[in-house]
Amino acid sequence: MIEVELSPEPVLGLYLHVAYMTIMSTFDRDVGKGEITPNMIGALSVLKQHPGISQADLARMIGIERVTVGVTVSRAVAAGFVRREHASHDARSYALHLTARGQEMLKALRRRIPLHERAFSWRLSAEERIQLRTLLNKLVFG
Repeated sequence: MIEVELSPEPVLGLYLHVAYMTIMSTFDRDVGKGEITPNMIGALSVLKQHPGISQADLARMIGIERVTVGVTVSRAVAAGFVRREHASHDARSYALHLTARGQEMLKALRRRIPLHERAFSWRLSAEERIQLRTLLNKLVFG
């Protein structure tokens, strides 16, 4: 485990990076299980809420580059989680839809993710976990 020395003026980015690396060190074993990546989880979650959106809109909503979302969507299609159809309003773009398999994966993730998060956040009380999520939400989304 990486330890960061506390200083009077912590570097927030460093702490966020170390926290991310700690979480991701066990992601595939506990959550992804060789089936799904973090970007795919973001894509499936957005598609559940916004069926039929374009890849460009999906990229904006999950905050990744259009090229990266293209690769992510292609992998999700190959895995059977997403269906791509030509958009009726623009022959150059696709409308994306969650498949039944994608819905099932989201259900499985609802079981896997809390277990994974508890495994690394056990030092925090339930109230502290809520506070952390609130603060991160504010930091990221304003």
